[in-house]
Amino acid sequence: MTKVTLDDVEYDLDNFTEDQKNLLREINFNNTLSTNLKYQLSSLKVVADLLVDKLKKSLKEEASNDD
Repeated sequence: MTKVTLDDVEYDLDNFTEDQKNLLREINFNNTLSTNLKYQLSSLKVVADLLVDKLKKSLKEEASNDD
């Protein structure tokens, strides 16, 4: 007996219609996709920050070599 809680109300999944089960699957899929995309964006930000830092260091080294 699987329970689903919506707005503090518990529902028994066994009593869901097929349409309701499909909606719940879509909600779960949406949440999973959203979590994955947030992770990817976070990862991209980390890489971008590393690349910017690498560029800054390279530019500083180049400037110090020019002196």
